[in-house]
Amino acid sequence: MTTVSEAYSKTAPLVYVIVLNYNGRMHLEYCLPSIAASDYQNFRVLLVDNASTDDSLDFLQTSFPNIEVLQTGNNLGWAGGNNAGIAYAIENGARYVVLANNDIRVHPQWITAAVAAFEALPDVAFVSGTVFGDVIPTPLEEYDKACARWQGIKFWRTNEFLSGMALFVDTEIFPRIGTIDEAYWAYCEETDLEIRAEAAGFARAATNVPVWHHSSGTFSRYRLRAAYLAIRNSMRLTIKHDRPLRQIKAILHIFYVGCWPFYRGNTADVTIARLRPRNVLANLGLDLYCLSWNLFNLPATIRRRRADYALVRQERDRQVQLKN
Repeated sequence: MTTVSEAYSKTAPLVYVIVLNYNGRMHLEYCLPSIAASDYQNFRVLLVDNASTDDSLDFLQTSFPNIEVLQTGNNLGWAGGNNAGIAYAIENGARYVVLANNDIRVHPQWITAAVAAFEALPDVAFVSGTVFGDVIPTPLEEYDKACARWQGIKFWRTNEFLSGMALFVDTEIFPRIGTIDEAYWAYCEETDLEIRAEAAGFARAATNVPVWHHSSGTFSRYRLRAAYLAIRNSMRLTIKHDRPLRQIKAILHIFYVGCWPFYRGNTADVTIARLRPRNVLANLGLDLYCLSWNLFNLPATIRRRRADYALVRQERDRQVQLKN
C-alpha cells in the first residue's frame, strides 16, 4: 500500500470526468456539485446525454453552464454513450478519463488519488475508489461517516474487477486493446474491457477514497429491462472469454440463481436481484430467452472475440519487444 506523499507527481495531466446521463435530472442535482468540488488541478466535466426526455439539459444550462455537453441523439446505453465520451475526451487532450454514473457522490480528492495511483504504478490501466452502495445499497450516512474518518490517500493493486460507476481509465489502452464492446449496451461491458486489458498485461488498482453510488439510480425504474440485460450479458461475457466447460457452469449458475425455488442467496445484492427479478417461472422464461439471444448472436460474439484478442496479442508482442 502506497501513500500519496510517496508517489504523487506535481504535474497534473488532464482528466475528463465523463458523466453519462439519461433522464437523470434528480441525480444530477447532487452528483454534479459533488464532482465540481473535486480538488484536482486539471479536470473537465463532460456530460454525455443519451437523448434524455426530461429537463436534464435545461437544468445544466441554468445551474452548470460551464460543463461541456455531448448529445448523442439516441440512447446508446452505457457502452455507446461512454465510447462517444471517450472519443471526445481524447480528441480534447485527456490523459485519463473517469466513466462516471450520474448517481454518485465523491470525495474531493478522488481524482487526485487516482492520478497518484496511475503515476506510481505504470502498468495500471484502471483505478477505482472505495465504493459504498454498488452491490449492496448503502445509506448515505455510512458514506458520510467514511468521509469523516478518512485520513489521507492510499492506493494498492487489486485483482478484483472494478465497477464502471466511477472508473478511471488510462486513455492509452484504447488504441491497444480496443474500445468498449457496444454489443453489451449496459452491464458487463466494463468487466469485458478489464478482462481484455488484463490479458494484454495491464493491471488494476484501488484507492481508499470514498465514493457513494445510489445503485441502479436509472435502471431501478426499468427493473425487468435491467434484469434482461444483466442476464443476457452475463451469458455473453462467459461465452466470449471462457472455455466451454466454464461457460456451461456459468450459464447453469445463472439458471440456478433465477429458477431454483429454494435459492437462499442475498437478494439485497443488486447483482443477484437482477438475476432473480420475478417468480421462478417468469425467471425461467427470461433465462431461456437470453440464452436464445446468445445462441442466435453467437457468430457475432465469436467475431468480436477474435478481433479483440488479435489486439491483445499485438499488445503483448509489443510489450515483449520493448523488454528485449
